[in-house]
Amino acid sequence: MKKLLTLALAATLGVASFANASNEGIEELSSVRSKDKKVAISLKEGLGKVKLAVLDSDGKKLHQQYFKVKEDMQIPYDFSLLPAGEYQISIESNIKEPTAEKMIYTVETKEAPAPLPLMAYGKSIDENSFRLAVIGLEEPGTKVEILDESGRAIFTEKIDQAEAFTKVYHLKNLNTSDVSLKITDATGRTKTLFL
Repeated sequence: MKKLLTLALAATLGVASFANASNEGIEELSSVRSKDKKVAISLKEGLGKVKLAVLDSDGKKLHQQYFKVKEDMQIPYDFSLLPAGEYQISIESNIKEPTAEKMIYTVETKEAPAPLPLMAYGKSIDENSFRLAVIGLEEPGTKVEILDESGRAIFTEKIDQAEAFTKVYHLKNLNTSDVSLKITDATGRTKTLFL
């Protein structure tokens, strides 16, 4: 009798949890996030067969794709080849079934902000020495190259200083008018200075 009662209770809990899961709609089982020109679509287990469509602001279909959602999944889209603007993401679940649902999300893509240029300044102190100032560094690891008139590196130094630094360089047997500087930061931004 106890086994029968335990079995009945377990079956009731199983059916109740299954019924609760099927009550979740497409709004709870899907979401869309965007940043700049990247869009991420999250689909959760329980949506079944899903049709995704990307539409422009006029409703014209730009892309369509089908998925079988057996477990939680993320679908990334890169809109970098499309102009910035408003787009719609259409998600249709349980296609060709009586429980079919449709949800349309509106996302706005924006151009990523342009990176700031490397800010480096050089000033002659006298004919054989100069001061270099570099500001706005995000990471340590700035490469400073002193180049001769033909563009060959005659001195290279790596400076592991974050944010900003100032340094005075003294040249032997060279004038400051005979050299140029090439500064490259850790993110790849470059600036060439002529003294």
